[in-house]
Amino acid sequence: MSSTITIGSNSYTLCTIPTSPGAAEIELGMNDAVTVFTSPFTGTQQTQLFPGGDSWDATITLPPMTRQEAAPWEGFLAELRGKANVFQLGDLRYASPLGAGWGFPITSGTNLAMTTSLTTSGWMPHSATVLKTNDMFSLGYRLYKVCEDAVSDSSGAATLNIWPSLREAPVAGVSLVIASPKGLFRLKDNRRAIHWSPSRLTTISISCVEAR
Repeated sequence: MSSTITIGSNSYTLCTIPTSPGAAEIELGMNDAVTVFTSPFTGTQQTQLFPGGDSWDATITLPPMTRQEAAPWEGFLAELRGKANVFQLGDLRYASPLGAGWGFPITSGTNLAMTTSLTTSGWMPHSATVLKTNDMFSLGYRLYKVCEDAVSDSSGAATLNIWPSLREAPVAGVSLVIASPKGLFRLKDNRRAIHWSPSRLTTISISCVEAR
């Protein structure tokens, strides 16, 4: 099943990822665009971080499946049509935040794309940790991680230090999803391989990258 979504000026065909059988393993990777310049004379180094060059990637490993069990996944891989279409994926360990997460958090103020700070409001006032380090949330179809504990002030506002950088500049009033957040991904390669063994069980591994 697929639908069309729009983010900014881009339209995507969003495919529904199967839920059964679930993944045996998921590797969720974080990448940053950093160049290191090393002096050939002294060995000292200088680094250059490129804002907006950070991104997620992931590898989904499925358990051995019968032909019938594998059918939804094989159909899903076909429907993605290589790198053309997208799907949503999150950290399967993550159902709710480690922080309190109380309130109805929304974006507030002016947040610029490619920055790593997000101003929010709508939290319970004077909460020591509305979100804790490594908690995650999504804005629209984008997945973010909190880099340090976030504290709300007397009005319920909190500034979040996030990774990766903001993909788009959100308008004020957009809700943060803190329960089972997901990001937007597409296949890393156009080629998809289905492996089966003499036992006639099917194994599938899916490599994907963040859809930008």
